[in-house]
Amino acid sequence: MKKNLLIVFIAVAAICFGFQAKAQSGTSGPVTVNINLSDAISITLGAAPTVNFNYTTAADYAGSKTVEKASHFTVVSNKPYDLTVTAGGAFTPAGGPALDIVTVTVPAATANGGTPVANVPLSTTAAALVNNSTASTGAVYTVDYTISNPASLLNLAGSAYSTTVTYTATQR
Repeated sequence: MKKNLLIVFIAVAAICFGFQAKAQSGTSGPVTVNINLSDAISITLGAAPTVNFNYTTAADYAGSKTVEKASHFTVVSNKPYDLTVTAGGAFTPAGGPALDIVTVTVPAATANGGTPVANVPLSTTAAALVNNSTASTGAVYTVDYTISNPASLLNLAGSAYSTTVTYTATQR
């Protein structure tokens, strides 16, 4: 009986090991994957974009002043770009200082790989500020506003003189 049981066991084992399980598979047709790109560029101003030069004492009129605006704006661009700056008009109220009393500079450390132009005077004509910045998903710019010679502020009536400034990023 043991012999018969052994023969049956060997026969069942041979049958089990003799069959190979074959997995079934299927194949789809080709699938197209598209990445559709469009040129995209934007500028977002920082939380506190207003620039204030305060001349409250006699000593304030004695030398240059710089107001640094860290994280002044952020540029997102999928291609290299140039930055320009433009003043919206003369300082108001009328009779204020000339626009070019204020110069604008982007320090090289925050120029996003571009070439900054130093001491760009405010003007109603667009002026280059940074040339050939690299594409970026969020380049943060610091901007220095400077009045190097406050002499043209002398003899002006006490008031707040204002103008608007616009930054433009143009893809190359």
